[in-house]
Amino acid sequence: MCNRNAETGLAAFLLGAVTGIALGVLFAPAKGETTRRKLKRWANDTYEEQKDLVLEHADELKGKIKEQAEAARERIAEGKEKFVKEFNKRKDELVAKFKKED
Repeated sequence: MCNRNAETGLAAFLLGAVTGIALGVLFAPAKGETTRRKLKRWANDTYEEQKDLVLEHADELKGKIKEQAEAARERIAEGKEKFVKEFNKRKDELVAKFKKED
């Protein structure tokens, strides 16, 4: 829960910072062309930074998913092995019971 609050607070801070920067650039006493060039440069830089961050987290997430998938495969294999052993045990018991009755 604390982590979610921290993420929400960080998101609100970043939104405020981006809004403040954008408004500051828009209302700064500069030519329109200069302002547009600054905004474009800022947008490109921000895009590249965020793209790198997303790709980094995507790689981490991909690794975690692979680990979880492998762990799940192992648990399934263990469960299958236990099931087969129990099935064969019960089958053998039934076969022995029917042989006794003959």
